[in-house]
Amino acid sequence: MIRRNISNEAGARSDGLMLVSLVFIAAFTYIAFTTNPVYTGIGVGDRVPELEGQIYDGSTWTDFNLEDHIDPMWAEGDGGTWFMIEFMDTNCGYCQQQAAEDIPTMQGQWLGDNPPRTTPDNVSVEFLAVSISLWDEDTQGKSYGRAVIESFRNDNGHNFAYMDMQDNSHQEAWGNFGTPTYFLIAPNGIIEYVNLDADGGYTIWDAMNDKIPWGEE
Repeated sequence: MIRRNISNEAGARSDGLMLVSLVFIAAFTYIAFTTNPVYTGIGVGDRVPELEGQIYDGSTWTDFNLEDHIDPMWAEGDGGTWFMIEFMDTNCGYCQQQAAEDIPTMQGQWLGDNPPRTTPDNVSVEFLAVSISLWDEDTQGKSYGRAVIESFRNDNGHNFAYMDMQDNSHQEAWGNFGTPTYFLIAPNGIIEYVNLDADGGYTIWDAMNDKIPWGEE
């Protein structure tokens, strides 16, 4: 009788462990089939890497973290904020040209109250310029520093934030690329456009017009 009870108890414990194991296996299988892991990188379809630093808004320098503006549960048709991010160098000739010519026109199209390019009421668009360094600060004819960033922004009449990333600390997560480099980030943090991968002639402004939803005319 004693041996029979011990055997029954061992069997019950074994059945219990098997049940717990089956529950865990079922849970992990469900997660595996219902989760769509997204690679973090700088290509179209990747989740945008971390971007954190201080930004200048025209009057003060404040902390900024892109992650605070991302909604991982966002789906197409939802409201949210789209980001046009430009990595630039204040000493880069083409960056200077874009800053003086195309960007003032495009900020007039997308930013401010009642911009000409309409979006739904629950959709907003933000520009962010990230100032990096292509040259060493000791290079003759090249100058860096926050005062340079402030002057560059203000002299070109820009009304969006500039981030100080002149220590190039972005390179670990974003890599090392030239300027200007443009990204369009959807509200869920997925990269929808990067000029590094784009077909010739297809610009950030084309991508914004194509991908950001329209409001009522």
